[in-house]
Amino acid sequence: MSDQAERAARETGRQARRVADSRWFEATARAGYVGSGIVHLLIGYLVVLLGLGDASSGSETDQSGALQQLAAVPGGIVLLWVVAVGTAALTLRLLLEAVVGGRSDSARGWAARGKDVGKAVAYGAVSYSAASFALGAGRSSSGSSRSAAAQALATPGGVFLLLAVAAVAIGIGVGLVVIGCRRSFRKHIVRPPHHLDRPVTVLAVVGYVGKGFAVAVVGVLVAVAALRNDPEQATGLDAAFDAVHRLPGGTVLLVAMGVGFLAYGVWSFFRARFARL
Repeated sequence: MSDQAERAARETGRQARRVADSRWFEATARAGYVGSGIVHLLIGYLVVLLGLGDASSGSETDQSGALQQLAAVPGGIVLLWVVAVGTAALTLRLLLEAVVGGRSDSARGWAARGKDVGKAVAYGAVSYSAASFALGAGRSSSGSSRSAAAQALATPGGVFLLLAVAAVAIGIGVGLVVIGCRRSFRKHIVRPPHHLDRPVTVLAVVGYVGKGFAVAVVGVLVAVAALRNDPEQATGLDAAFDAVHRLPGGTVLLVAMGVGFLAYGVWSFFRARFARL
């Protein structure tokens, strides 16, 4: 790379860092955690209803179901745009952090970049879905999952691709449980005041463990779909919650998972306030 190109790259990095550190950008990124909290609260609410046997909601118990519920309430479109814009800003913030975050080239530094990119993909998906529902073009995430699985299984090596996706989902789920149990989320927030420290910690632990278990179940279902060559099995959280519900004692477990998502939602609100950005 020429000296001129290197100088241009450094200047671009400085400009990107300046944008990421601006107060307005930080405030918008924090709104992304608020948007994520709203979505998780709605998912938790729908899951608890399913666990208690209330099928009257008629919604999928996943992200698309939560956004559909949000679109139906008065002022819901405005809230959807808040979710979409906030999570989009948080996505951009994470991508900038991965590219110009000043990390070393060690294995740990690259792992941190990879985690930021993974989080950016997740928040970007929420942003895209929220904007789609705000525009009236939202789609069922379960249907999209089945369609993608069917296309994968129809291609050579598709089974191995789905198994890889399943392994990643299970790994993410286990990772979330570990984060909750080890309380390593503390590294990413400013220590709350003493009177809030314990409640925030409990919310985060319950939230990470409940969400992690649900994501791991999704991975198991994708693996089953690959091994049985049945794309109908490869759905998202909605099918995972249904599968848990059918287990012996599934009602109790499902309500506990719903409480986990509710806890994660409230934790996200506190994270918006105390996150290190």
